[in-house]
Amino acid sequence: MNPRINVGRVCTVLCAIGVSLACSSPEGAHAVASAVPVKVEPVAPVAGVALARYSGSLEPIARVEMAFRVGGYVERIGQVRGQDAVLRALAEGDFVTRGTLLARIRSEDYAQKVATARAGLGQAQSEAKLAETELTRSQKLYTSSAISKAELDAKLAKAEYARANVAASAARANEAGVALDDTLLRAPMDGVILTRDLEVGTLVSPGRMVITVADVSHVKARFAVPEAVVEKLSIGSPVSVHVGAERETRAPQRALDARVTRIAPAADSHGRVFSIEAELPNPDGSLRPGTVISVRLPEATLASASATVPLSSIVRSPTDPRGFAVFVLEGQEARGTVRLASVKLGEILGNAVTVQSGLNVGQRVVTVGSTLIRDGGEAVVIP
Repeated sequence: MNPRINVGRVCTVLCAIGVSLACSSPEGAHAVASAVPVKVEPVAPVAGVALARYSGSLEPIARVEMAFRVGGYVERIGQVRGQDAVLRALAEGDFVTRGTLLARIRSEDYAQKVATARAGLGQAQSEAKLAETELTRSQKLYTSSAISKAELDAKLAKAEYARANVAASAARANEAGVALDDTLLRAPMDGVILTRDLEVGTLVSPGRMVITVADVSHVKARFAVPEAVVEKLSIGSPVSVHVGAERETRAPQRALDARVTRIAPAADSHGRVFSIEAELPNPDGSLRPGTVISVRLPEATLASASATVPLSSIVRSPTDPRGFAVFVLEGQEARGTVRLASVKLGEILGNAVTVQSGLNVGQRVVTVGSTLIRDGGEAVVIP
């Protein structure tokens, strides 16, 4: 159930009503001299269970999309033992522990860069050692006035340059070592392989997502609720998560108790609903990420709406471009005065919409003829 107002759907219904009335009245609205014929329906109480149920899905408690930091050809994919005790390549659904080798790309080029960098570091260290020896000798000669201050300063600058060269060479060697380590892709945590998008021989580029690992020891039930409901929820609020096909006799729904662990601080920019999460333990792995669920809230968290009206009764508010209204036929007679009532709408329930304020159960609202009447006008109910 979508908990937001579908403005497009409301407007479509209104247009259809207007066309149907125009066709049934050849002379149009101006031909109605007195009472306008309309159809009405009473405001009905809303079923609590409809407001208490929200659709959602299960997600892993943690998910990591993994990629190589360096590029190259895939040389090996991690292996596990299958049910027949024979080693095979990792596949989606396999459980891995933290540190397990997931994949490796060809490392010869990176190993050569490491050897070159280390050789450069050795040479820089030798040059620095020689520069330090010459500096020490020059300091003694300067003390005995055998060399000038300029010659001493030159030896000092050479020694400082050599020390800086050693630091730069060490950094290049470390960088080459890191690149070599990055040819190995290891599991960052205990989890399940959700996706694997590579094979031996695949040329991968740096940053391309190739494997997704998820921690499914716990899962999150994620669903969305409107503002009227989120105001009554808090961290720790109890919810009931129903997993499984509701009408499937072979696999009936499982009802799991959970508590709210996260409430989105802001509404979704498109649906104007708030994302809610509730954590569930999953020690046996039976709760699978992506499963569609139904979340039911306790009566205390139901929206304040207590009535519903047909979608066909909703019109645009003349005073608020973003608001809605309905025409209410006063009294219970077949003929009477209609009044325009502004309403605050809630959720769409099939061909009806909940009303949070502006109407009472039992009032009659115009469902056909809204485009031909005005506030304070006379209307007559037709079958």
